[in-house]
Amino acid sequence: MAQSLAKGLKILFLFNRSREVMTVKSIAAGIKVPLPTAYRFVKVLTQYGLLDKAEQPGHYQLGRTLLEFAGCIRQRLNIATVAKPLVEKLAQISGETVQLTLRNGDHGTCILVEESHSTLRVAPETGRVLPLHAGASVQVLLAFLPDDEQRRMLDAPLKRFTPHTLTDPGKLLRRLRTITRQGYAVSRGETYPGAMGIAAPILDADGRTIASLAVSGPAQRMAQKRAAIIESTTALAREMSQLMGWNADSRSGQPRE
Repeated sequence: MAQSLAKGLKILFLFNRSREVMTVKSIAAGIKVPLPTAYRFVKVLTQYGLLDKAEQPGHYQLGRTLLEFAGCIRQRLNIATVAKPLVEKLAQISGETVQLTLRNGDHGTCILVEESHSTLRVAPETGRVLPLHAGASVQVLLAFLPDDEQRRMLDAPLKRFTPHTLTDPGKLLRRLRTITRQGYAVSRGETYPGAMGIAAPILDADGRTIASLAVSGPAQRMAQKRAAIIESTTALAREMSQLMGWNADSRSGQPRE
């Protein structure tokens, strides 16, 4: 199974700028498999949009699904580049750890972290993946999804990370409504025991929530400056949104559900 998958994926690597279209016969020769096997691989890759039929009969080219993948990567790289100075600014203002989290399907992926200089601090790892119910940084992503997507995720088993992780769908839904009403999320001890997180959404040009900006630190210390952190986090998330093309004066002035 794994060997067949590997051979099928090798087909994609046969294409390049000087060889944008190929016949099944040339594909078979390129990955050293019998012609019938190559036809089966090409059929599956075409079904998933990884290959498309070219204008020339019997020829194939890389599929449009790969453009979607490339778009996801470009978005991740673009937002990280845009956000880095503002993430650093928020870390300096708050004195706490700041992270940028990008939505990736049913999860959020931490793509940028600026750690606090305090000895006692929260230190999330770049690349850490969390389901969208677990903590402020991802709940703010879940809150602005369409209702049907929210219901689908809430109907699935919700993993518990600490005793305070919200795993009751009813309680979580009430939390999400609070987030959409106030425009930011606050969680306490839901992914890191003894920690508090405050997060705000980052919007794209269409008003969709694509990422979150979050501050996290020891709960007792965070509670003392909660109002100031909320103000700074929401303001800088708004600034990031504008840099990503969001226009507060347009019809996309509010996060889309």
